[in-house]
Amino acid sequence: MGWASWMTRPARRLVARMLLPRFTRPRLVRTASFSDLRHVAVVHWDNLGDAVLLGPVLRELRRALPEARIVLIHNARNAGVFAHCPYVDQLIPQEVQGPPGPGKVHGDQIDSRSSVFEAARLLRRVASDHGPIDLVVGPDWLNPVYTDSFFDSTLFRAGGGWRLLREAARSGRSVRVEQRQHHVARNLDILRALGAAPVDDQLELWTSDDEKETAARLVGNLTSPVVTVSPGAGAARRQWPAERMAEVARQLVTDQRASVVLVGGPDARPLVDGSSLVDLPGATDLVGRTSVGELAAVLQRSDLLIGNDSGPIHLAAAAGTPVVEVSMHPMDGEPWIVNSPNRYHPWRTPSVVLRPEGAVGDCMGAKTCRGPEPHCILGVGVGDVLRAARLLLQSDRTVTS
Repeated sequence: MGWASWMTRPARRLVARMLLPRFTRPRLVRTASFSDLRHVAVVHWDNLGDAVLLGPVLRELRRALPEARIVLIHNARNAGVFAHCPYVDQLIPQEVQGPPGPGKVHGDQIDSRSSVFEAARLLRRVASDHGPIDLVVGPDWLNPVYTDSFFDSTLFRAGGGWRLLREAARSGRSVRVEQRQHHVARNLDILRALGAAPVDDQLELWTSDDEKETAARLVGNLTSPVVTVSPGAGAARRQWPAERMAEVARQLVTDQRASVVLVGGPDARPLVDGSSLVDLPGATDLVGRTSVGELAAVLQRSDLLIGNDSGPIHLAAAAGTPVVEVSMHPMDGEPWIVNSPNRYHPWRTPSVVLRPEGAVGDCMGAKTCRGPEPHCILGVGVGDVLRAARLLLQSDRTVTS
């Protein structure tokens, strides 16, 4: 954010507050205590992995507010993550990304101001049908990395959160959130700052019986160990070469007698078709052929996932499946930047995260890899991934997070 935008932010926020459709309770109605909340909205626009990591927030909100009505406005592309979530009374998809294209797996973000006003219109509709909203949580969970952006957004302030912060200040309770920690822990600290008392940080998967039956049909007859390979990622620089993944898979078939399953969204299809993964003997190719829920159910039946820094590693973590993650983020990069495994390593599941020892070329001295194509990530070798995979296949699944 430039200095001009930073300096004019209060004025822009005030104008937005004046123009936003009203969806909260009248000012005379006190909702200064977290336990007073009766209608809560969570707004979440991020991608697949972040959606999976939101699960503990939804569960702990429901635990703290068993009688409250909870509504979730989410990125429409993550509908499969939340479709069977038991903690939410209403799911509302919102289109916040343009169509995917070359080099844009997730598509460009729609203008944030347009997204804010669209979310406000959706919330006004909810309030009209079910009564005023006491608190809006989100959507600014990520940026900027080292400031309280989640307490600074227009929707949060318009949604009554400022009352909770003001009451906390009066009572002397700290609302500081430690930024330098895993995304799951940070999300739950946001709830603590608002007055909740989370007790469980485990991830969850909400898969239907139909999705589980589909997974059983697709991979239920495979012999163990079942090794799932996910070659895709949201950006090319985060994609370890599919040819290297194919070599790892061939070795595991040979020395571990593994059954290999290829997974990923339609964006990963060209990666598979352009490599020897497509010709891997005996592999079950599900790339572009499963829904998010079906993929989650497949991962529940897997013994190991090998993948990049992408949504499937978080689905696997939620399933309790061990993960070998290949990260582009160099060991000498900024430790807490958004792409750092410190913030996004597989949560509460046995895992090994492999990273290049140092940045190379133009990335030297940068906070993380900036290459348009696989670049620093090439510093991770086939032997590194093979050793990690064998270790996890032979382990007792002791949690390492």
